[in-house]
Amino acid sequence: MFVHRVSAALLPLLALAAALAGCAGAPVEGRAAGGATEAVVRRGALRTRLLLTGELEAAEAAALTVPRTPSWQLQIRWLEQDGAAVKAGQKVVELDNSSFASDLEEKKLKASEAARELERMTAEARTTDAEKEFAVQQKRTELQKAKVAAAVPADLLSQREHQEREVAVRRAEVELAKAETDLAAHRQGSAADLAVRRIELDKSQREIRQAEAAIAALTLRAPRDGLVLIADHPWEGRKLREGDNVWVGFTVATLPDLASMTVRADLSDVDDGRVTPGMEVLCTPDAYPSETFHGRVVDLAAVAQESARRPLLRSFAVRIHLDRLDPRLRPGMSVRVEVLGPEVKDALLAPRAALDLAVSPPRARLADGRTAAVRLGACVADACVVEQGLREGERLRVR
Repeated sequence: MFVHRVSAALLPLLALAAALAGCAGAPVEGRAAGGATEAVVRRGALRTRLLLTGELEAAEAAALTVPRTPSWQLQIRWLEQDGAAVKAGQKVVELDNSSFASDLEEKKLKASEAARELERMTAEARTTDAEKEFAVQQKRTELQKAKVAAAVPADLLSQREHQEREVAVRRAEVELAKAETDLAAHRQGSAADLAVRRIELDKSQREIRQAEAAIAALTLRAPRDGLVLIADHPWEGRKLREGDNVWVGFTVATLPDLASMTVRADLSDVDDGRVTPGMEVLCTPDAYPSETFHGRVVDLAAVAQESARRPLLRSFAVRIHLDRLDPRLRPGMSVRVEVLGPEVKDALLAPRAALDLAVSPPRARLADGRTAAVRLGACVADACVVEQGLREGERLRVR
């Protein structure tokens, strides 16, 4: 019996302590004679608080994207662990290059055949050119011989023999011209054929270089020292992993700049207007619940976006700048965001439990059982500002 009496005696003190701990300016509650809980309307300060869920992210980051390749879709062969620390030049992502490797061997074989064909045609062209050049020299010698024979005075030869030598000179000139034309045509034709073969070889070599560059580009390396953040799958709501397909231009991983850490929170569209840029914010990382970081709202999206997982939910993106950074903070950490509204000082405060907010205008439950219409200002979870209808010190019945 003694224990029960002590417990009953402590109940008012416990209720008083709970009320004082709940809000610095909350009304003081007590126990009425009939057993009903009462509270006193008193003056105090009140500040609205809006709770949001946020996530740490870096405003600046180096992105590792899928390079431009002949194939628009590639498969991830290997990934660095999410959150791992890497050095500049270290491999972070390796994309499947099997199709490019097999194609590279075919291109090398094709280029080798083109090189051999070019060498063969060059050798043949040189041999034929030498033969035709020899024929031209031979015809030129025959012409000179014919001219020497025709230079003999006509009175030393018969008329017929003299005419035959002149005809031989003209024939030699024609044959020389034909040989020179044949040589020029051969050189022009062989030069064109060799040029085509060189173009084909250059094309094959260029394709080889492109394939080798594509294979090298399929290994994504860190541009600087930092932490690796693996990107999310576009529609499965998880991190990318080995075996997933990605596309040209798709960001596979990022290296965030930890000096540009901010908080991104989501404001439900039903709370539109309750957050504005410049408002003070308290951020508590879930990983470090004893740490609180002050900040301010720096940006608020103008249009609410639908949630990727729940299309019926729409929210505004809120960007928060932290006054100080901690090396323990990492992108992706969840954060409890508390947006502080303007503080109302020296206001009459009444407990929400003593107010009937379901009627218009709201009514306060007085300690004697009556109700009184009131005009209210800002409200928090346990109290409201009374602008009209109650006096300081008035006692209310708490539900």
